[in-house]
Amino acid sequence: MADIISNVLNENDDFRALILSDNECAEELQYQEVLAASLEIFNLHMSTTQIEESPESSQGFCEICMETKATNEMFKLENCSHHSFCTDCIAQYVQFMIQDHIFSVTCPGLKCCATIEPVSCKSIIPENVFEKWEDGLSESALLDCEKFYCPYKDCSELLIYDQDQGIIECICPVCHRLLCAACGVPWHTGLDCDKFQNDEKNREDDLKVEELASSSKWMKCPHCKHIVQKADGCIHITCWCGSQFCYICGETWSESHWRCQISE
Repeated sequence: MADIISNVLNENDDFRALILSDNECAEELQYQEVLAASLEIFNLHMSTTQIEESPESSQGFCEICMETKATNEMFKLENCSHHSFCTDCIAQYVQFMIQDHIFSVTCPGLKCCATIEPVSCKSIIPENVFEKWEDGLSESALLDCEKFYCPYKDCSELLIYDQDQGIIECICPVCHRLLCAACGVPWHTGLDCDKFQNDEKNREDDLKVEELASSSKWMKCPHCKHIVQKADGCIHITCWCGSQFCYICGETWSESHWRCQISE
């Protein structure tokens, strides 16, 4: 009988322990939930406080000079949100780029292709740099068109030739003189472009030959104008056209020209 009672009591103790264990688990879970909620509220409060009170929120870091600057000293990159630079560094950077004739200016960040527009820098760079920048961009935008300069030396205005329009005879808008846009020369009256260019090439070739003949002391036949080079022999030359001339003075041959050889 005593054993039975003892077993019953032991079972009751185990039951009470089980109940107590369940109650403790419930309390533990409730405590953890309250703690988690409190931590979340605390973190939210701290982050809000840091944003409002941190002095860093009114400052920026320049990646060029590696200095911390006030917000009003920082340059706003409209096309890039990954890099930050101060206004002074951007102004110097832009001026160096324009001086090197690099008109498509991009963010100075490493491998960053974000463009910097001239209008965003107008207030921080000299006026002449700004104008050169805009002119350079305008000129670069016309790469698809053929560019040439007015052939008149006292003008030399930059002009655009649009081949699609097929207009070759035009007037320079600055000096108001007639020119050929296709050839880039003063207008060649009476000649089409092909004929003019062929003639021009021939003239250039003839000029080169004449310069060579002059430096080599070759002579030109007074009758057919053919250039003759004397390898050896006397000064009495008979050209392939039949004309005879003096190789010293280039005049039609006569016996008196023997004296040219004596005086040479």
